[in-house]
Amino acid sequence: MADGLLLATAFAEHEPESAAHVLEEMPAEKAALFLERLPPRLAAPVLREMTPGSAARRLGHLSPRQAAEMLEAIGSRGCVAVLRASAPDTRRALIAELPSRLVQHYRRSLAYTLDTVGAWIEYDVPMLPAQRSVADARALLRLRNRADDGLLFLVRAGQVYAGVVQTPALLHAASDAPLSRLVDRRVRAVSDGADVDDVQHLDDWDERSMLPVTAPDGTLLGALSRAGLRRALHSVYPQAPSAQPESLLAHLFLAYLGAGSELLRLLIGRGASAPIARSSDEH
Repeated sequence: MADGLLLATAFAEHEPESAAHVLEEMPAEKAALFLERLPPRLAAPVLREMTPGSAARRLGHLSPRQAAEMLEAIGSRGCVAVLRASAPDTRRALIAELPSRLVQHYRRSLAYTLDTVGAWIEYDVPMLPAQRSVADARALLRLRNRADDGLLFLVRAGQVYAGVVQTPALLHAASDAPLSRLVDRRVRAVSDGADVDDVQHLDDWDERSMLPVTAPDGTLLGALSRAGLRRALHSVYPQAPSAQPESLLAHLFLAYLGAGSELLRLLIGRGASAPIARSSDEH
């Protein structure tokens, strides 16, 4: 049984998308038994690949504390989507376990309708006052240690959006230089009340993977990423179900649960991916 659990954990770590499809096919209670054995850092990528409703139903079978730790690891965009899809009692229990610094943001996001940008804001973005120094920015980015921090968002007094700095520009600037010298004001902010269907057509997406989002008074709330926009459009305008042979994945996954070290070696070597892809192509 220990080998099976190790193998299933490796499957979740190396094939989160496939693991998500499998867990969505399982009854929620059974899928939850697997999720509860995963640390939040491994559960989060799997939950991100699920629809918010599927993730919410499975997390609903875990303790609120454990489920909240997984939601925090997912990040703001995914967390809000799952909270929105959760039953009211479950949502209240989860919010009670989330860090207080995040709850205000999440409550705000839940007040928006799904077809507006505000419902898909990512609040955890690097942000500093424009008068701070390049050294301050470098320290913040080192502390965050996020590979996707391509933009630093600058604000003026009152948290009003002031522009962005491309993080590579910080490498060559003098440490004591104010960030205001590096600011790019061409990156336009998106209103939190804008319709996601309209926002998808902005030319800015040709050059940016993330755009700032502001309140009506110009206050910077966070950002909308390309990934968040895709999720928003999928939620508002659902696509046809995937043709991926998820039943085959489910059978393989159940086999992994009871398999030994040889299958673990093949899995880590990504030997499970190629047959699945060929099967999909043949159909």
